[in-house]
Amino acid sequence: MTFQQYPPQGGYPPPGAYPPPGVARQPSGVTGIMAGIFALLGGLWFLAGVAFHVIEFVDFTVDFLIIGAVLDFLTAALLLSGGILLLLRKGAGRVLTAIGAGVTVACVALVFVLRATGSYFLLSYSGVTLRFGFGWLLIVVLIPAITTLVLALIPPTARWIAAKRQAVAPQNFAYPPPQHGYPPAGYPQAPGPQPQGPPPTQW
Repeated sequence: MTFQQYPPQGGYPPPGAYPPPGVARQPSGVTGIMAGIFALLGGLWFLAGVAFHVIEFVDFTVDFLIIGAVLDFLTAALLLSGGILLLLRKGAGRVLTAIGAGVTVACVALVFVLRATGSYFLLSYSGVTLRFGFGWLLIVVLIPAITTLVLALIPPTARWIAAKRQAVAPQNFAYPPPQHGYPPAGYPQAPGPQPQGPPPTQW
């Protein structure tokens, strides 16, 4: 005998469309993944900045180039380590990424302030701008840094990381203790005489 399959009626979703009861839906990791990718790209940019600072040392050595190389290296270390750990869904990666992006925003703002006051030569940040111009700081450094900072700090990224910690937490499958002296349902009776209930009422 064969049975014909009919599609579900009444607009109900097919079986399996929803998670089973008691299973929480996993949060989306879009914001965390984007923050990690932006952090890695920023770290590579600042590594290039260190290289450009070193190239400038060949021609002349001044204090602002040394300061700029140190700042670029520090920022690259924060962003690269934070981006890698963030893509691995580690809480430390979110912290390092936020710190690296915050340092970037603060240093770029300082460069703008020093340039506006005529003292911009005291600080060089992102050595790539030494070759391609000051305006690149605003377009290629400041805007991505603010985006990375926001993506790392918003709640969806925190929930995405916390969901992994909850998934790997050990589960306790201990059975509850029996109630009222009776064994749990489904367990075999212990051998030996069984307790008898009260005798029926005599009529």
